[in-house]
Amino acid sequence: MTKAELREKLMSGHTMDELFHYTQGDECLIFKADKFALGDEILYIPDVGMNGIPMDTPVMRGEDIDLILPCCYTGDDFAQECRDADVDEKYAERLFWLCDWQHPSSVLDEGWPDDNDASEN
Repeated sequence: MTKAELREKLMSGHTMDELFHYTQGDECLIFKADKFALGDEILYIPDVGMNGIPMDTPVMRGEDIDLILPCCYTGDDFAQECRDADVDEKYAERLFWLCDWQHPSSVLDEGWPDDNDASEN
């Protein structure tokens, strides 16, 4: 699902619980796709509790949806994070696999791990 499709579904009364299958992150709930791909499909949503994302309550106001969408990361968002951090875009998939609860920018702020620290699937 793209961010535009998510906005449309939320505006029509769907809940985040209905739209995504959440899994256990690092002591929290996250959404994470089974594989990485560049593009505009949502692949990752970090710690829903910490980010105040309502799970089972409809969010139909545009202002409220505008607070949720920045927490929904696409493959292209991961690539942009890498470019912004002056890391080659080929690391976007690696960044995706390193995220297990936090925003991608937080992983990059912690310092890019060496090749031995990567946890790729």
